[in-house]
Amino acid sequence: MNKEISPKLAWAAALLLTAINTYSFADRQLPSIMIPELKAEILLTDAQIGFLFGTVFAVFFGVATVIFGRLADTQYRKPVLISAILAWSILTGLCGIAQQFWDLIIFRVGVGVGEAALGPIALVVFASYFSREKLPLALGIWGTGPFLGSALAGWGGAAMITNMDIIKPYIGTLSEFSDWRLTFFLFAIPGILFALSLKFLPFPETKIEKEKTYFMPFFKKAWKFFLLMFIGVTITGLVGYSVLAWGIEILVRVHDIPKVLAGQNFGIFNIFLGIGGSIGAGIIASNMIKNGTLNAHLKIAGIFVMMCWVSLFLFTLSPSSLYSQIGLAGLILFMSCGPGLYGAAFQNASPIHLRGRTASIYYISANVIGFALGPFALGFFNDFIFNTANGYDQTGIRYSMLWIGIILYPIAALCFYKASKLFLPLQQEVQEK
Repeated sequence: MNKEISPKLAWAAALLLTAINTYSFADRQLPSIMIPELKAEILLTDAQIGFLFGTVFAVFFGVATVIFGRLADTQYRKPVLISAILAWSILTGLCGIAQQFWDLIIFRVGVGVGEAALGPIALVVFASYFSREKLPLALGIWGTGPFLGSALAGWGGAAMITNMDIIKPYIGTLSEFSDWRLTFFLFAIPGILFALSLKFLPFPETKIEKEKTYFMPFFKKAWKFFLLMFIGVTITGLVGYSVLAWGIEILVRVHDIPKVLAGQNFGIFNIFLGIGGSIGAGIIASNMIKNGTLNAHLKIAGIFVMMCWVSLFLFTLSPSSLYSQIGLAGLILFMSCGPGLYGAAFQNASPIHLRGRTASIYYISANVIGFALGPFALGFFNDFIFNTANGYDQTGIRYSMLWIGIILYPIAALCFYKASKLFLPLQQEVQEK
């Protein structure tokens, strides 16, 4: 931790940024709990929903991430982040007035561009607030965001949609809108409040020497490490976002679990296991680093990936709703262990003046390719592969999920193992400078 920064301020910043991260993931997860409503009112197919939920969001997210990664290495990072949060929150609300598929496309593009600012800027801020030893734990807390956000969208969003009649008498003419549209309106409010609260958080200043700002000389030395990390994180993101996007729907279609109950259980898994896995993995890695295992985050990452692989079989193939949910719980637990570990590895292997740009590599791999292809691929498999000749087979969705992860997870584990060997000389060079 930076000696000039109060520990209380650092941890307060970590909690605020994690809350914003949670909100951003809840925001992007919203379409996953509106699937029947979107299909009924706007006549979308599963493939279109997957495209809307993941692909179109992620493509523009990826382009914007490169830009924001560069801005994260400047003194403008704070006003840029505040403006981005305001923009994506307003555009989330506008999704509630969409009348057709292309309306949603336009608004989701805007949400994706806005949310692209958070990751690179937040990782640079975390690395400035926390020491090498404490960074995995701090990013473990940050890493709970996707799972808490999924819980907020899955549990809270589903409850909101199904109980909207409670608040309709108090919102005047807005009560004429569909329940799913009102849900978009309400989800826009927290972002505006977060943007205002961020104005009072001081960002640590990073001294950037002009002669050390060139990215390509560093990348030429470190490209093998970043390539392995890119592949590994992309794979875990691809499978992980498929689970987060379609997990509730799999429980509903395969096991006939009511939507509210499936959303509630999904939310509970994400809250308790998502927090436990992310923070627990951060504690383990931080302790191992303190004891001299400097590449601990990547050594244990591959183990957690293989535990995801085992859980995937139980979730998709079990005929029992109980055991299938145990498999889903295991997936969420072990998936949650990864993001903080990957983020810490990226930051600790990078010079301080290049961390925004290397963070953009991380977020492109974690959120762009995985988020773009995962939910869409599962929807595509549902529509065109795992259906029957006599009509749509609702239970085929389990095999779509299975085949996305059955081969990819072992490849990711191998990438993290090999990257752990390349990490050590990179971190040593950073520490010497």
